[in-house]
Amino acid sequence: MPHVRETRSIAGAAALVLAAASMAACDVAVNTLHGGRAQAEQSWTRTYTLAGADTSVDIVNVSGTITVEAVDGNTLDVKAHISVRGSTEEEAQAALKQVEIGEEASAGRVRLEAKYPRELRRRGVEVTYTIRAPRSAKVSLQTVNGQISVGGLLAGVKAETTNGSVVGRGLANTVAAMTTNGEIKIQMASLGGDGISLETTNGTIDLKLPGDAKGTVSARCVNGGISVSDLPFEKVGEGSRRKLDGTINGGGSAVKLETVNGSIRVGKTS
Repeated sequence: MPHVRETRSIAGAAALVLAAASMAACDVAVNTLHGGRAQAEQSWTRTYTLAGADTSVDIVNVSGTITVEAVDGNTLDVKAHISVRGSTEEEAQAALKQVEIGEEASAGRVRLEAKYPRELRRRGVEVTYTIRAPRSAKVSLQTVNGQISVGGLLAGVKAETTNGSVVGRGLANTVAAMTTNGEIKIQMASLGGDGISLETTNGTIDLKLPGDAKGTVSARCVNGGISVSDLPFEKVGEGSRRKLDGTINGGGSAVKLETVNGSIRVGKTS
């Protein structure tokens, strides 16, 4: 099992159970918002030590941003900020007690999932993650309402949201990013693995590749344009404003780009 350290914002450390971990009441801060409504907040922190080269980190969220920065070594630090609104302080605190973060941890994998009753969603539950992950870990991130931002991960990234953008920099190997309402901006340090798949419905796609990247591009949009600049690109077929196929540096890893309402831009990493 991995070494795990738990810290609390106010209370002392408690024994870790690798299951759904509810927040202790003594960690709660309650604020009165404009209009008389109340907001209850709580911090949740974990530190894991992963082992081996083939490790993975999976985060499943409902509402809230997820930010991941890569670090050297094998330590995974997770900070979550949980907030819930209510008509009164008592209502907000009672709702906060129903929010849990489920944990599954082993030496090779950590999975965290925010869990709470569906009826609480209308009260403005938000779980915001700030994560420092090993550079060599494969990371999968999922939220519904919120931006996903990742930096420096080299083993591969999967990021999925519905209402929010996906932003990545210094990435490598396989990258898959999907959203419905939001832009996707990805800057690659290298291209490999299963390649790149970027898909949105309402938003632009902006992809930056190293000058020596070898890729085979398939780009599609409905309402917008497609451009490839500052890279040795050779078009395959006739192409059009909304459809473009071709190769970069003779071809290589797949680069699949799709949007409905927005433009697609592929350029060179600066």
